[in-house]
Amino acid sequence: MWTVFEATGLIPDQRATDLLMRLMATPGRSCEEKPVAEFLSKQLQQAGAPAKALSYDRAHKLSALGGEIGNLLLRLPGTLRGPRRMLVAHMDTVPICAGARPVLRGKKIVSADAHTGLGADNRAGCAVLLTTALALLKNKLPHPPLTFLWTVQEEVGLYGARHVALGKLGKPQLIFNWDGGLADRLTLGATGGYRMGIEIHGIASHAGGHPEQGVSAIAIASLAIADLVEQGWHGLIEKGRQQGTSNVGVIEGGAATNVVTDLVRLRVEARSHNPKFRQRIVREMRSKKPFRKPQNRSATQKENAAK
Repeated sequence: MWTVFEATGLIPDQRATDLLMRLMATPGRSCEEKPVAEFLSKQLQQAGAPAKALSYDRAHKLSALGGEIGNLLLRLPGTLRGPRRMLVAHMDTVPICAGARPVLRGKKIVSADAHTGLGADNRAGCAVLLTTALALLKNKLPHPPLTFLWTVQEEVGLYGARHVALGKLGKPQLIFNWDGGLADRLTLGATGGYRMGIEIHGIASHAGGHPEQGVSAIAIASLAIADLVEQGWHGLIEKGRQQGTSNVGVIEGGAATNVVTDLVRLRVEARSHNPKFRQRIVREMRSKKPFRKPQNRSATQKENAAK
């Protein structure tokens, strides 16, 4: 599609670049995609998209994370016969992209702030869908039935796609998802992922007065994570001919240095192209026991243990 538009001049390069940079500069972390959806909707309406062709679903209401708004859909009847096609991209970006200030330097768009991401994942995909729709609407180009879908909450677990209102899609037979690569690059498969939330409970006590009366949830978590690393079940995992990854990405807990922490929450994930091996990684993570039987204890340690 990009090649056709560029050759015919239907979407000038500068206009497409401007739309992309405006999308990158629009805030819209996961669960906070409303400004992005409103920008897209406004552009589509100005190009002549009928009000009845635009809609939102209730994906955010069904998501475990809540959110501001659901998936945005544009559904166009075809002027040509053929199966309905659907074009997909997600609106949300990761937190580091909040406050992005994109600038054009030569032929590249870069971040004016070295500590802020651009959000090209996936505002670039949003721009592909938007410029495609604008070219069709403004130039009244012939096309088969089309559905454009901009999803929410992709970065935190594909919640927008998981809870999309299927009845609004129009039963597409071909689906193209733009995310994480060039518009003309075709990927036929992707890794599967599994995310878990973990709570570790210890016993609180005064860390300066009686630390021995407490059980640190932080220490338990660290021992369990260390065991995962030692046994080769964290990071890049290679077991025989099978390969996957796992990561402990978030650790939250503790309130003060003088209190033995009694609760820690972790968020972890496991990935693999092989569903059975991915399940094995998950089983290993669930079965980790942070304590092992002490080895080669000294006489003093044995005596203290006997007491």
